Amino acid sequence: MLTLQQAKISLLAGLLLSIIGSTLGCSTCGVIADSVAPRALVGPKVAQVLYDPNARQFPIFDAQRLLLTSVYSRNHYGKDTFRLTDPEMIVVHYTAIQSLQDTLDFFKPALLDHQFRKDIANGGDVNVSAHYAIDHLGELYQLAPEDVICRHTIGFNQSAIGIENVAADADGLSDMQAQATAGLISRIVSRHPTIHYLIGHHEYRESNLPHYRLFIEHEATYRFTDKVDPGPLFMARVRQLLKELYGITLSD
Repeated sequence: MLTLQQAKISLLAGLLLSIIGSTLGCSTCGVIADSVAPRALVGPKVAQVLYDPNARQFPIFDAQRLLLTSVYSRNHYGKDTFRLTDPEMIVVHYTAIQSLQDTLDFFKPALLDHQFRKDIANGGDVNVSAHYAIDHLGELYQLAPEDVICRHTIGFNQSAIGIENVAADADGLSDMQAQATAGLISRIVSRHPTIHYLIGHHEYRESNLPHYRLFIEHEATYRFTDKVDPGPLFMARVRQLLKELYGITLSD
C-alpha cells in the first residue's frame, strides 16, 4: 500500500511525464517511467551530445527521481529544476564500495536510505548518484545524462558532473581507472566548454581554491561532510594524464 507521500510522488511523477513528453515532442513517453532513455533531455532548439560514446548505459533516473531532484534543487539552490545547464566543474570520487554490481545496486533506488546515510538524511529524499561509474579495469558506465543534476557533492551539484571510481578506499584504485577517468574528462570538456574546474571530492570544501566560487547552499542546517575520496595521489595521476595525453589543464 502506498503511503500518502508516495501517492503524492506518483501523482506528480505522472504530471512530470506529461511535461517531459511535451518537451521531447512525443505523445507517449512511458519508457521514461522505467528509465531515462539514452537521448538528450533537452528542448528542440538544443542539439547536444549528453551521452559518452565509450560508456555502457545504466540509466537510474526515472520520473520519480527527476521529481525528487527538482525538489532537492529548489531547496538547496533556489532552482526548481532537475536540469544541469552549462556545467562548470567535474568532481572525481571513489565509491567506498568494493564491487561494481554493489555500486550500481546502491545508486539505483530513487530514494535515499535515511538509516544508512544519516549524515545527509536531512538534506532531502533523493538518493545520491553520479553521472558516471568506472570499474577496476577502467570500464565506463553512464548512470545519467550530462544535463541532469546528480546528488554527489554538497553545494556544487548544480554546476558539477560527477565521476565515481569503484573502490573500497584509495588503495583499491587502479591506474586503469585513472586513465579511464582522464579520457572521460577530456571528452566531457570537449562537449562542455563551460567546464573550467576539476577537483577530487576531498577538495570540495576548500574555500581557498578557485572552484569554491561556485558554492551554493540555501539550507542553513545542511552541513559539510568530511571526505577523503579519491585522495591526492589519484588526483595527481589524473591531472598528469590529462596534461600529457590530452593537453588539458583545469583549475582546482
